[in-house]
Amino acid sequence: GRSDRGRPAASAVMRVILDAGPMLNFLAVGQENCLIQLAATFKTELKIPDQVCAEVRRVGSSGRFRRSGATHRLEVLLTAGRVGLLSDDVSTNSVLAHELSLVSGAPAADRIRTSKDLGELMVIAHACSLAKEGVTACIVIDDGNGRRLAKAAQKRVEAAGYPGALALLSTRGILEQAEPSWLKGSVDWRDVYARMRAFDDGLGPLPG
Repeated sequence: GRSDRGRPAASAVMRVILDAGPMLNFLAVGQENCLIQLAATFKTELKIPDQVCAEVRRVGSSGRFRRSGATHRLEVLLTAGRVGLLSDDVSTNSVLAHELSLVSGAPAADRIRTSKDLGELMVIAHACSLAKEGVTACIVIDDGNGRRLAKAAQKRVEAAGYPGALALLSTRGILEQAEPSWLKGSVDWRDVYARMRAFDDGLGPLPG
């Protein structure tokens, strides 16, 4: 489990972009309202790349997630417009293609054909593309390597003087900062986190 220091400073335009792991965590335990309220606090939208949507549908309908209702909740959010999709078509978006190449270290046209870790790479590439447009893009990612790549991108975006910026959040960081009213059933965030750990082996134990 990873904590985040403080909420990102709100800019005029923000977006919250989720990786598949955190998205599944909140959907599996029925606490997607927490994400909706997070976005509302920032007066922004929740976004997921096409690749992340496909991953959540695939993983959410199998294994330990199969009976959790995660995929049903995802479709409800998409239909209601609570979560928007970001197109991963690098053939029509040169900025996205360039950012994916920088993040992955491979030509975008090649990297898009390899599914391994593609979701998190697309999350970061989309965030960088938005930062180039002056948006503060909040990346929600738990995976250790994904967070390292996001931090490297954060430094690059800052050094390059993009008009926007990248911020980094995690499942645990969001729960720690959540208002009690955000959580369905008036439960303590630690209980929600404990339930999420049954679905996500990557979430570490909370300190004693």
